[in-house]
Amino acid sequence: MSGTQIMWTVIGVIVALGVIALVGLAILYALAKRPDRFRVKAIALDDVDNYLAKRASLAVTVKATTPLSRREVWDRVAESAYLSNLPLVRGPHWMELGRTADASFPVRSGERRSMSGTFLALCEQVIEVDERERLTLTGTGVSVPLAVKGFVERFTITDGDRSGTVVVTWEIAGSPRWIGFLPWRWTAPLLRPLLGVLLRHILRLTPFRRSDVRDGTAA
Repeated sequence: MSGTQIMWTVIGVIVALGVIALVGLAILYALAKRPDRFRVKAIALDDVDNYLAKRASLAVTVKATTPLSRREVWDRVAESAYLSNLPLVRGPHWMELGRTADASFPVRSGERRSMSGTFLALCEQVIEVDERERLTLTGTGVSVPLAVKGFVERFTITDGDRSGTVVVTWEIAGSPRWIGFLPWRWTAPLLRPLLGVLLRHILRLTPFRRSDVRDGTAA
């Protein structure tokens, strides 16, 4: 095979891979419109501690101290679409029809909310509510098939060491479906700074605009 033939073969392979990648992204973009399209295994409340500590392939914990009141912090993590202020992501949005951002209509166990990005969307369900103390959610669905086995997140609000402050602990854990045996927990130190920035974004002093519609549509 001549050098010219090799060159055109390489170019053809690169073009083919590019087309495949574009088709794949187009499919992911279309699937991302349904966060509950494919079910994932829910994590039971009595198994959350063990899942976070051992069973999940990856688990990350971040903490932040804030002068915001417990009520304001709770409104942020339970009611605000805090991801919608960031590029390429939206949510979380409650999926129940008629769900409103009203303090007289508190979050209840069993309710679902969704978060969506350009190529991936997730659905999770509340499994523990201790108002202004703790909110625990387990994953119930994703937009991409055969990708995620399960995931869970938990927000815990406690008093800070200094008067007038509270500490927010955010725990996230999950497992991919096929490659969960890899040492994903080794990547936690790399992800912790990113999630720390996101938690500080949630707790920013500038208030979020609370969603008026909680049926999975944009606020």
